[in-house]
Amino acid sequence: MLKLVSMPSPETRVHEYPHELSGGQRQRAMIAMALSCNPYLLIADEPTTALDVTIQAQILELIKKLKDEIGMSVLMITHDLGVIAEVSDDVVVVYAGKAVEYGDVVTIFKYPRHPYTMALQNSIPRLTDKPGKKLEVIQGGIPDPLALPSGCKFHPRCKFAIDLCKKEEPELENIEDSHIVRCWMYNKDKAKDFKIKQEAAGITQEYRDAADI
Repeated sequence: MLKLVSMPSPETRVHEYPHELSGGQRQRAMIAMALSCNPYLLIADEPTTALDVTIQAQILELIKKLKDEIGMSVLMITHDLGVIAEVSDDVVVVYAGKAVEYGDVVTIFKYPRHPYTMALQNSIPRLTDKPGKKLEVIQGGIPDPLALPSGCKFHPRCKFAIDLCKKEEPELENIEDSHIVRCWMYNKDKAKDFKIKQEAAGITQEYRDAADI
């Protein structure tokens, strides 16, 4: 198994303790342990945390390689948008324990619909940004899971929120082929109520301009 995950000198490493391995080697050992069960699904929770950029790239490449060679699915949990863009086929954006947007990776990055997804992407720099452009800040803080706000859980931090958002939680809406969003802004009966805020922010029901990933 250690050979399968490209562990250097596996015959030696198998007898070593975790503190004797580098961060990248420990991740490879963890992946090897998971693969020893011949899983159909590998759940990777923040697999690149605390690793330098070079080792991160190696681990991501290893996961992609194993996925193709073994034919297993990978569920990756991460806050790193770069990792998501690099390895994902489909993306679920989660806020306060609930899925707020789902789509394939290109759709999510080029045409984000949920205000949280849009704010996340606007908070990172892009090569196409003009010099001096300020990154967007998501106001407020993450809600207490034991005292979640009423209605939409994102409404206290959402610049598009109206009174309805504070009172009722939206259901998931299928707005395009395989693109699902939990937001009143895309409910056909409620969308008109957001028109003023949408126009002020330059957001319409059409695809918004975004840089290619």
